[in-house]
Amino acid sequence: MRIPLPAAFLKAPIAHRALHDIGQGRPENSRAAIRTAIAAGYGIEIDLQLSRDGVPMVFHDETLERLTPRDGWLCDLTAAELAAIPLRGGDETIPTLAEILALVAGRVPLLIELKDQTLRMAETDGRLEQATAALLASYDGPVAVMSFNPHMIARMAELAPTIPRGLTTSAYDPDDWAPLPPKPATACAPSPITTAPPQASSATNTPT
Repeated sequence: MRIPLPAAFLKAPIAHRALHDIGQGRPENSRAAIRTAIAAGYGIEIDLQLSRDGVPMVFHDETLERLTPRDGWLCDLTAAELAAIPLRGGDETIPTLAEILALVAGRVPLLIELKDQTLRMAETDGRLEQATAALLASYDGPVAVMSFNPHMIARMAELAPTIPRGLTTSAYDPDDWAPLPPKPATACAPSPITTAPPQASSATNTPT
């Protein structure tokens, strides 16, 4: 079933990873960046990774070192452990999706990217999708979900059929996408999302 994107998504810019600016103490995907986007009336795009104990965390990378003083995989730590890790360039720590939903509270459109949990765009265990759908079930506000992984979007269509969803894409450079195999698009298997056309996409041209 095709779910239309709420009109609110088409009325204002969408701040990619929220309205972040390290120079002003607002790291990407941080509460400060989200508050600033809300104050500007912008929609917000955020990214989700899953903690070891199954909590959706608002964080872009699979690993911690680019954005925090810690090294290692985010998925190896619990939500409580992640909540104690400071973000570089600000004075706060990694937020949960539940925190950000409460902060945004429907005031601006929220576009949520579920990051691939397999590193291969393969079938996932469904934990991030299930946890995200459970939190969004009670959220009151314009929201949509997207992912580079078509399997995750197909699963979201099953778990949250009334939430708009879409596929994210970009130019395919095998070096950037390792460990994905360097196949041309024509050699890829058909996507399982063919019966649910994409509804949401990033509003910027910056990397997702």
